[in-house]
Amino acid sequence: MTQPALERATHTGMNLSVATNFDDEMLRRISSYPVEEIYGKLPRDFVGGGRASYSTGDVGKSGLESHIRLAHSLGIRFNYLLNASCLGNREWSRHGYREIRRLLDYLVQVGVDSVTVSMPYLAEVIKKHYPRFLLKIGIFANIDSPIRARFWEDLGADSIVLESFSLNRSFALLGAIREKVSCKLQLIANFLCLPNCPMQVSHMNGISHGSNTEDTTPFIDYCIFKCSSMTLKDPSLLIKSRWIRPEDLSFYEARGFHSFKLLERNAPTDTLVKRVAAYAARTSPDNLMELIQPFGFKKEVRKEFGWYWSLLKERPGLVFSLYKLLKLRGMLFPLQNNPISLDSHKIPANFLDEISRRPCAAVNDCRDCGYCRSISDAAYRVDETYRDECLRWYKTVFRKLC
Repeated sequence: MTQPALERATHTGMNLSVATNFDDEMLRRISSYPVEEIYGKLPRDFVGGGRASYSTGDVGKSGLESHIRLAHSLGIRFNYLLNASCLGNREWSRHGYREIRRLLDYLVQVGVDSVTVSMPYLAEVIKKHYPRFLLKIGIFANIDSPIRARFWEDLGADSIVLESFSLNRSFALLGAIREKVSCKLQLIANFLCLPNCPMQVSHMNGISHGSNTEDTTPFIDYCIFKCSSMTLKDPSLLIKSRWIRPEDLSFYEARGFHSFKLLERNAPTDTLVKRVAAYAARTSPDNLMELIQPFGFKKEVRKEFGWYWSLLKERPGLVFSLYKLLKLRGMLFPLQNNPISLDSHKIPANFLDEISRRPCAAVNDCRDCGYCRSISDAAYRVDETYRDECLRWYKTVFRKLC
């Protein structure tokens, strides 16, 4: 088979991989920036991916196909996500194998340029039968060492998303990985996950089953409720999270990293464009939360409403409390005000230089030094009434859920 229509990228020059919400206007507005690709997927398919289907809208095949055509006309690749961490062993059945191949055949037909996976088996199927695709390895593969990176490169990976939630401030380890593999390496820049999140595997598996066509139990995102309640109680966790400021891209470029991934797929167009513009200009907005928070958007987000009815059937006693919490925090609903802010001007200009000299950069243990807490004390602001009300509803949801 032929190579992808768009040429394979080199390692030189900063480029962005941007989430798509399947709004064609968003695509047109980011086309003037250094965007190499957009990434996304159908809300549900046989494999599943890295976001629960209820949070990624209702785009169908015709919408996917027209969006890919528009991306190509603007010189932007489309990266389709098959990045589930678990298929429930369906892949070993005859039916499962046929469905995987049928889905990949469809992606060839509609002009997808690259496919992101997190399971070695899917990587081997793609390299054997679909050499036209660029093979990308997602963060759900937990690639956090030279050994793991070499494993995937030996399987034929063209590009690897490193385990940014843990690695983005572990500079010696980043350098060791960059030195040991020749494939493209990508870092996620604008996330708000807990540092070295202990819930990561559980979260990835839950999301994977909450985004395929085979699992029908409604997925409840306990992990995001847990981490978002923890950051309300301890805002220093917001600083300890391994995000990359736009101003600090050059710090990574000097270490051989030029590709950066921007989230979120359920964000409104204005938010996505603002994030792309900030990283292209290498300048943070006044409130850094506008770049890194995965919810709390001012406009309605696209969502799958069938989830509510499924949840009402399975856990009727939970629905009201969960609805109140989701509405209050702007998860799946618009949030017009800004009850939480993180003043980007109060984060020291030499933030990464200072982090790189501290023990936490070597041992990944943020507990004792107090540097991040001093920054959160200066930069973080929250409406205390709002915080207390949120924490009351978190407590209610956890009591009913557990």
